[in-house]
Amino acid sequence: MIASAWMSFFFSLASVGLMLLLHAFLVMCEISLVKFRYGKAKESQMEALMQLPGVARLMENGDQTGRVVRFSKTLCTVAVGLLLLPLVSDFFRLFDRDAVPDRWIVVLVSFVTAVSAHFFFAEIFPRGLAMRDPVKAIRQSYRVLLAFQFLTFPVMLFFRALKKMLYRRLGVDVDDELNPLDVDVQIRALGEDSSQLSGVVRKIVNRTLQMQDLVVQDILLPRSQVIICDLDQSVGENMARMKAAGHTRFPLCRGDLDECLGLIHIKDIFRQDTATADLDLMKLKRNLAVFPLETPLEEALERMLRAKFHMALAVDEFGGIVGVITLESILEELVGEIQDEFDSEEAQIIKLRGDDCYRISGLTPIHDIEETLEIEIDNEEVSTFGGLITAELGHIPERGEQLVCYGLGITIEEVDDRRVIAATVQVTETADR
Repeated sequence: MIASAWMSFFFSLASVGLMLLLHAFLVMCEISLVKFRYGKAKESQMEALMQLPGVARLMENGDQTGRVVRFSKTLCTVAVGLLLLPLVSDFFRLFDRDAVPDRWIVVLVSFVTAVSAHFFFAEIFPRGLAMRDPVKAIRQSYRVLLAFQFLTFPVMLFFRALKKMLYRRLGVDVDDELNPLDVDVQIRALGEDSSQLSGVVRKIVNRTLQMQDLVVQDILLPRSQVIICDLDQSVGENMARMKAAGHTRFPLCRGDLDECLGLIHIKDIFRQDTATADLDLMKLKRNLAVFPLETPLEEALERMLRAKFHMALAVDEFGGIVGVITLESILEELVGEIQDEFDSEEAQIIKLRGDDCYRISGLTPIHDIEETLEIEIDNEEVSTFGGLITAELGHIPERGEQLVCYGLGITIEEVDDRRVIAATVQVTETADR
């Protein structure tokens, strides 16, 4: 009888240990996959790991992997709690087989034991192993996750359908649910928890994550603001315009941007030994990249860095050139405004006296206004504040002209014959904040 009690105790103990071990492997796998998703492994190591079919499948199907990890960890946690109840009861009976422990004592001891064992052995320890060496951790643990993926597949399908039905009744889109392996969430958590990241680095990390939602249209300089090098004019006239602009790169066009032939770099002109009037600009032109308006900004950045382009054209769905983007304008989305000794020190959005009153430059990107003023501007046809005003009015406004849109009371302060230079803005109470 005593031997039977001991066998029952060790069987329960082994079952609890197995559940904790499986949970630990799941945690190791989860943390390793998260680290791989934001580049915490060498390229050679990643290539070797992708040769393992199981690892490749887990990494290529991040959403499904995240759901399996979350569900499997829940199963293991619940199993530990359920198995500890008879384990604690058996433990008391080992010393007095006739004893009947109070059920609340059993529940309390089981709860404390489950929390302690789970926290240290199934969370902290495997998490530390995965952070120290994610490559080794994934090699040791990925088969466990694959096994859970196979065993829970029918149940996951059922709960997926049930969740869709429940979310539909709650008016929630199931696609909006965050994936536990989502790199955005994980990097934000890493940045907030790590004392090694300075405020500047955290700001850059947050801007990097926000850039995932931006496209070329969000940062383009409208064609009306682009200074070109015009082949229909003399080199002297172009040089005078370039000098006044103070830039180093100019689209080389015949008449206007619709016939853009390439890019002229001011350094290439200065390096020539021939007289300015005798320069052949066509021989000095460089190539330009071209991006559709809806091109993701991170894709544009990658392509421009790879091709060593500093300027690119932005085209609409019909192939018409609507403006240009620069490498500097993309980098400013990551690190903030970049100014040199030739740039104006005036900020694009200036807080004025009074509640919710601002002076805003016409060249301010729409998404910067949304972020600073905490409003939502539902207009995907324009990218700058000046463009928004012109689009709403249907014409180039005059100084002092007023309008109300998107919860903003706007008064035009400065304007020329082509664009809105600046306006004052009052955020109204009806703004979507």
